[in-house]
Amino acid sequence: MREPEKSELTKITWTAPEFVHYPKSPLWFGLAILAGLALTIYFFFQKDFLTAVLFLLLLIVIVVFAKMPPRTIKIELDGLGIKLNQRRLPYQQIKSFWIVYEPPAVKTLNLETTARLNRFLTLQLAEENPVKIREYLAKHLSEDLDKGEQFSDKLSRTLKF
Repeated sequence: MREPEKSELTKITWTAPEFVHYPKSPLWFGLAILAGLALTIYFFFQKDFLTAVLFLLLLIVIVVFAKMPPRTIKIELDGLGIKLNQRRLPYQQIKSFWIVYEPPAVKTLNLETTARLNRFLTLQLAEENPVKIREYLAKHLSEDLDKGEQFSDKLSRTLKF
């Protein structure tokens, strides 16, 4: 069976985890809990009870999210927009895109949307060909060649979160 020509591609579909999951050791959890409890105790003794409670809640959220495995999402690029499982993001709601491809650590499709909250969206490319995705999206969106990996993504990768 022959490979379709670029002009024949009507959609590109792949599945990928919603985020990169890093296995965490007991040491990772121990250090996170120790740091969270130290901050909580510090603010408690400073009589800043609201901040102490907020750090305790943040610690709980971090531990819960650190244990959660990523869901697998189906990503589909077509003439109308980008579909993530059953949710469609029309091209009109996307300002620009850029691809960060530094295998094996980083292989992402990044989108800047018109949303006020969660303006940036990072999609994992998994084993998908980034050149094919770039060529397809360039027909519908402007590419921002000046942007790179988001700070939050770098931080998550550095902390293995």
